[in-house]
Amino acid sequence: MQWVQGRVEKVLVGDFRFADRFIDLDDTTLSHAIQIVNAQFSGVYQLWSFLPRTEQKAKRELCINYLIAWWIANSYPDKAVGVGNAGAMPLKSKRIDTVQLVYKDSVRQSGSGVLDLLTTNEFGLQAMAMIQTAPEMYLVY
Repeated sequence: MQWVQGRVEKVLVGDFRFADRFIDLDDTTLSHAIQIVNAQFSGVYQLWSFLPRTEQKAKRELCINYLIAWWIANSYPDKAVGVGNAGAMPLKSKRIDTVQLVYKDSVRQSGSGVLDLLTTNEFGLQAMAMIQTAPEMYLVY
């Protein structure tokens, strides 16, 4: 991650942690995904601001990585390997042979419509959990 004036500016292509979960993922696609996620979820770079700098960086980088993976898995589902994906539709259940998992509706804060978009695959669900549980979302810090 690149730091500017004591805050995270952006995640770089080399910072992407989930490249092994995608086939034929090129730097152009990844760079495009980073740009889109940075524009759509710029507020993530403000979360966990009360933590020490190294912890801020770790949480923000993980959350942005989940968001990038979420966007790629939705936009290019054929590149995703072993990722539960509902083709950009909310993921309600998953079945593997005779085993079926049904996801419980998560409790969402009022006005979280944008976060509902994240329910389309497992990366989005992880990002949503991180965003919703950030202390800033509850003004508890």
